[in-house]
Amino acid sequence: MKLLIIISVMLGALVTSLESALTRQQRHMLSSKHKSGHQECNCVNGGTCISYQLFSRINRCLCPKGYSGQHCEIDTESQCYTENGQDYRGTVSKNKKNEECLSWDSPSLIRRDYHAGVRNALQLGLGKHNYCRNPDGKATPWCYIKRGYRTLETDCDIQLCHTEREPTCGQRRSSKYFKIVGGSIAAIESQPWIATIFHYSRKMGQNKFVCGGSLIDPCWVLTAAHCFSQLGMDSSGYTVVLGKSKLDATDDKEQTFQVERIINHHEYSDERGDFNSDIALMKIKSASGHCAVESEYVKTICLPSENLVLRDNSQCEVSGYGKEDNWDIYYSKILKTANVNLISQSLCRDEYYDQTRVNDNMVCAGDVQWKSDACKVGMLTFCFKTIC
Repeated sequence: MKLLIIISVMLGALVTSLESALTRQQRHMLSSKHKSGHQECNCVNGGTCISYQLFSRINRCLCPKGYSGQHCEIDTESQCYTENGQDYRGTVSKNKKNEECLSWDSPSLIRRDYHAGVRNALQLGLGKHNYCRNPDGKATPWCYIKRGYRTLETDCDIQLCHTEREPTCGQRRSSKYFKIVGGSIAAIESQPWIATIFHYSRKMGQNKFVCGGSLIDPCWVLTAAHCFSQLGMDSSGYTVVLGKSKLDATDDKEQTFQVERIINHHEYSDERGDFNSDIALMKIKSASGHCAVESEYVKTICLPSENLVLRDNSQCEVSGYGKEDNWDIYYSKILKTANVNLISQSLCRDEYYDQTRVNDNMVCAGDVQWKSDACKVGMLTFCFKTIC
C-alpha cells in the first residue's frame, strides 16, 4: 500500500512539473482546432499527448485554455450553438424546463442509439459527461432526461449564436432623386453612407451642422480636415448622425454617435488656401459603446484599392448639404446629390485654377457647364465601378 501511495505522489509531481514547463507561447500554439499528432491519446482541439517519464505507456491529453475532458473535446467557453448545433461542444446540461441531463455514460442509456459507448462517441461529442449534444442532426442540441420511470429526449436550454451579417459596402437601393437647381434631392437610401457632422454651439444652445462625411467602416467616418480648422479638434463637442435625410428633422432611420477621436492627415495645411492633404478620420461610438449597425439607411462606402487610377471623364457622384449658390449664407436643409465628371489635373490647373491651389493629392470634378460641383452639393462620395 505504501508503494502505491509513493508511486501516485510521484506521478502527480511529474505531471505538475511537465505542465508548468510548457510556456505561454506553447499553450497558445496548442489553441488551434486541429488534432494532435499523437494519435495514441486521440487529443483534439490542439491538445498535446504527454506521457510520464517512468511509465511511457501511460498517456494523457494536456488541454489548451478553454478546453477540458479526457481528449480536450469539451469547449468550456462556448455559450451558444451555430446552425443546428451538431458541432456544439459546450457545457450546458439542462433542458428548457431546467431538468438536469443524464450523463451519456449512464447505464440506462446502453440500449439507446446514442451513448458514451458507441464506436464514434468522440466524434459525436459523447463521453463521461451530461452536456447537451446533437449526435443525430436534429434541429437543436438535446439530451436525455429521467422523468419518473421514463427516459426521454428533450431539447436543451441553449441559445443560437447571433452572427453579424457581412457588410455590403457600396450597395444601395435604386436611386431616388428629385431634381432641383445645383443638384437633386436624394433619399437617404440612395446615399446610405452619408454621415452628418454637428458641433455643439454654446451660443445657440444646440448642435450646428459642420460638414458631411462618408462611413468607411462601422466605427470610422472619412471627412475633410478643414472642417475642424475653426472649431478645434476636441472630439467631445462633435456628434455624428447616420441615416439622416434632412438637417432640421429627425426620424427612426437615424443612428447617432459620439466622437471618440479625430485624426487629421499629418500633412494637412491651409495656410495658403490650398487645403493640402485635406482629409480626416473620425472614430465614432454610440452611448452604449457600439459602432454603426448596417441597415437599409446606413451602409459603408467601399474604399478604392491602393493603386487605383481614376481616368479623366470618369462619372462620379457628389452628395451632401452644399449651398445652392455661392452667395448663399445657409446650407441646404435637404440631402442632395449630383453627377460630375473627373477633370484632368492639367486642365484644372491651366484653365480653372493655378499650380498652388491644385496639387497631386486632389481630385478635380464638375459637369461641363459647371452647374453642379462639390460646393453646391457636398463631398465626392462615389465613383461608378464600371467606369472608374
